[in-house]
Amino acid sequence: MAVAFVGTGVTGGSAFLGTRPAAVCRPCLAAVRPAAGGGRRGAALPSTAVPGRRIVATPVAVADGGSPAAAGDASRSLVTPGAGGAAAPEPPATLRHLLKVGALFTLFFSINVCFNITNKRLLNMWSVPWTLSTVQLGTGALYCTALWLLGLRRKPNVSKGLIKALLLPSLGHTIGHVCSCISFSFMAISFAHIVKSAEPAFGAVASALFLGEFFPWGVYLSLIPIISGVAMAAVSELTFQWPGFLLAMMANVGFAGRNVFSKLTMGNFKKDPTLTPENLYGLISIISFLMELPFCLIADGIPTLGANPAVPGLFFASSMLYHLYNEVSYLCLYNVSPVTFSVGNTLKRVFIIVASIIAFKTKVLPLNAAGMVIAIAGTALYSWTKNRAAKAATEAAAANAEPKQAYGLRLYLVAVVAPPL
Repeated sequence: MAVAFVGTGVTGGSAFLGTRPAAVCRPCLAAVRPAAGGGRRGAALPSTAVPGRRIVATPVAVADGGSPAAAGDASRSLVTPGAGGAAAPEPPATLRHLLKVGALFTLFFSINVCFNITNKRLLNMWSVPWTLSTVQLGTGALYCTALWLLGLRRKPNVSKGLIKALLLPSLGHTIGHVCSCISFSFMAISFAHIVKSAEPAFGAVASALFLGEFFPWGVYLSLIPIISGVAMAAVSELTFQWPGFLLAMMANVGFAGRNVFSKLTMGNFKKDPTLTPENLYGLISIISFLMELPFCLIADGIPTLGANPAVPGLFFASSMLYHLYNEVSYLCLYNVSPVTFSVGNTLKRVFIIVASIIAFKTKVLPLNAAGMVIAIAGTALYSWTKNRAAKAATEAAAANAEPKQAYGLRLYLVAVVAPPL
């Protein structure tokens, strides 16, 4: 599976396809110009074109240890609106595209489940989470660097300004990743992912405080099921430990902060064609690895792999799967709409929880199961309400702009076509 994905990542990459701008119809221009020899000279028609749909690569915003941020967040896949702010309609999906998307999401779910189970098995045998999280970041850094040096992936344009802009997002990513890894060593994966499903609440608060972004009340009300479900699951969780719970919450803070920092610091680099999502994530992995390495050496020193013969294999598999599932998540995100990806991201969490319960025979009480269901449903509801609010805002902006454009067109036609008074 890993080899198959590497081949896909090397040869396929992320394709950003846009529609070709429609040229202005010359016969139409001739129709609105006055006939030669007329008593009035028409004003020159400005050169215009209907903007096409364009996907803009924006700062990496990943969550859950690397998967794309809060489900349904379209900030990383912006559609440049056409006239009046209205986005161009999506073309009908072909059978080939549907099969590709289905294969990508199957791979996305499979790698996520394999990573979480492998990661937990390793932590049960070899509980050195600082070292494990550092090596996972280092593996991703080496993987991307090798692709750049071998010419298998286009090198990013690295500058002092870019590195400075990536420092705060990388700090948030480092905090989120290491806290997630340590929290997994304290409690069951199923409960850890329920706690991490509360990340949208932290993201909404951070967006309001630091970005001044406020959503309709319906979006904030949708956070209530998430918080309630997490509370219900925590009360009845048999593996509950305060350190694990608090660290999972701190991971939510780190990932929410990383997403906010990305929007604050990376605006000047949106148009750089070399800063694809994969390249940005590779740069963040390198910086995060360098940030975490000193603390890892202080906390763990240089630990040995121990006497268990299964540890080296699990160690390597966990490190590779961590980076691969992050890359395949970007392939999914940039082949579907943010709404579709948010649904897939929620289903991913369900697959992980169910698979971990089966793999580790985790005992789940009725109240605990109810809390899980409510929290996951709340996450899906939050994604839906947030995307609906964003769509309504875009349509409102388009409605406000269209009358002005129509009025301006009428004035132009009157000035050019109407006979002189």
